[in-house]
Amino acid sequence: MSSTTSLKLPDALKTTIAQVAAFEGKTAHALMVDTLQDAMEDALVRQQFYTEAEAAYQGTLRSNAVFGAADVKAYVLARAKGGKPGRPPVLPLGAAKPITAK
Repeated sequence: MSSTTSLKLPDALKTTIAQVAAFEGKTAHALMVDTLQDAMEDALVRQQFYTEAEAAYQGTLRSNAVFGAADVKAYVLARAKGGKPGRPPVLPLGAAKPITAK
């Protein structure tokens, strides 16, 4: 079911919406609905990303286990060259040092 919502838009934005809608062969209404729908889908994806990232971060804090950046880099490079390196060693969270650019 649809309901009516009223928006007060600046004249410049209304003009832009009309121009873009005409270019895309849509009504201004259809363009705004599509744009709002896309924006909400993007927002939901971002929310899910943040939720999953926070859960991963909390899991890292609970496990206190990470991989050192230099070890991961060496592992990835060896795999990229077709090698089968062993898994990098697990380090306690405080022992991991950031990799420095050279």
